[in-house]
Order: sequence, then structure tokens, then C-alpha cells
Amino acid sequence: RFSVDGAWIVTASFDKTAKVWDVETGSCVRTLAAHSGFVDAACFSADGELIATASRDASARLWKARTGECVRTLVGHTAFVS
Repeated sequence: RFSVDGAWIVTASFDKTAKVWDVETGSCVRTLAAHSGFVDAACFSADGELIATASRDASARLWKARTGECVRTLVGHTAFVS
């Protein structure tokens, strides 16, 4: 999924991380690592300030897009989140 301005893309992976990539250079800008299960989905918020990730660890997380800081963990599901 692309950022609002199209400069970054966020990807989800079975390595339990999400990564933010610079579209122009192809370099990894940051790695979002805190899930204990595969990350099945990742997307930017409408304003581009946050990234949401969903994982097979039955949680979703919200991250600051500019810093990669995890600002909230959403728990309550009893199975995979996507």
C-alpha cells in the first residue's frame, strides 16, 4: 500500500515484520517489528500519519509512519487478524 504522497510503500511479511520502502530509491526506510506472528496486512492511514498492521498473533498495531514507533496495540481477537 502506498503512502498518501506516493513516496513510500508499506509491505507485510511472514517474517513477522512490516517494512516501509522509499519508492524512488527502493531502499528500506524502516522496519516495524513487534508482532509475534506473521504480519498479514499493512496500510497507511488516510492522512499518512499512521500505519496499521494486522497479524496472526491476533493483534493489530498502530505505528507512527515517520518514526516507526508503535503507539497502540489492539487486542481482543481470538484468531488471526487481517
